[in-house]
Amino acid sequence: MRLGLFLAFLTALGGLWGCVAPRVSVKPSPLPGPPAVKLTPTVQPPVLAPDQLLGLKRPPGLVKDPDSGQYALPEVMDAFLKLKARAEQDNWRLILVSGYRSFWSQRRIWNHYDNLYRSSDKLSEKARVRAIMSLVSVPGLSRHHWATELDISEKSLRGQLVRIQPSTPKRVVDFYNWMAVNAPQFGFCRVYLGIHGAVTDEPWHWSYFPYSRDYERQFMALSDYHRILDISVDDVDYLMKNFPKILKREIGSVNNECSR
Repeated sequence: MRLGLFLAFLTALGGLWGCVAPRVSVKPSPLPGPPAVKLTPTVQPPVLAPDQLLGLKRPPGLVKDPDSGQYALPEVMDAFLKLKARAEQDNWRLILVSGYRSFWSQRRIWNHYDNLYRSSDKLSEKARVRAIMSLVSVPGLSRHHWATELDISEKSLRGQLVRIQPSTPKRVVDFYNWMAVNAPQFGFCRVYLGIHGAVTDEPWHWSYFPYSRDYERQFMALSDYHRILDISVDDVDYLMKNFPKILKREIGSVNNECSR
C-alpha cells in the first residue's frame, strides 16, 4: 500500500523542478562579503551513484579530518585545511562540527527532533514536520550525504554558534563576518540564508560548490526516491503523502549562488 501510494504521486515530480519555492518571511542574517568565487576544481568531482546522492552508500575516497574525526571528499577537505590555515593568521581556530553524514546518521537526527517536538509541543503532523525541516533536512535529501558540506565552528565558540539575533555575542558575529568574507575565496558558499524554502538561516553551513553544484544537478535528475521513505523515519506517512511539496521546499531553501 505504501509503495502504491508513493508511485502514484511520484509521477508528479516531472514538472516539479522548474517551480519556484514558496517564500517565507524570515529575515536573512546581515553578513557581508562577496558572492562565491567561481573556482575550477583541480580534480574533477567523482560521479556519485543515486544511492550515494541519497546517503545510502558512502561517496568514494573520503578522508578524515584528524582534529574532529569528520569525513569529506579529498578536495573538500583540502580546501577546508587551507581555509583553516588562513583563519589561524587572523587568530581564528576552525573546527569541523559535521561533514559527511549517511542516510542513517541523518535519520537519527531527524527522529531526535521529531521525538522532541512530540513530547514538548502539541503540533499537528504538518506543523511538526515543517518545524523539523527548518532545523534538519529529511533523511535522503540532505546535502551532507554528498561529502561536500561542512558545518564549521571555531574552538572558542564551540556550542555557541546560533542564528544572529540582537543578543548574539559580538565575537560570534565577528566570526560569521570573517567566514563570509574569507570562505568564498576557498570555494565555499553559504547554502542556507533563511529567505525561502524550508530551512532557516544556517551561518555555520558551508558547501564546497565546485563539487556540490554538480551533485545538485545530478540529484535533481533523480526520479526514484522510494528507498529513502524508510519505515523507521518518524512521520514517514506524512512525508510520503506530501513528498513533492517536501522535495520542492528542500530544494527551494538553497542559496542560488551555490548552484551557478
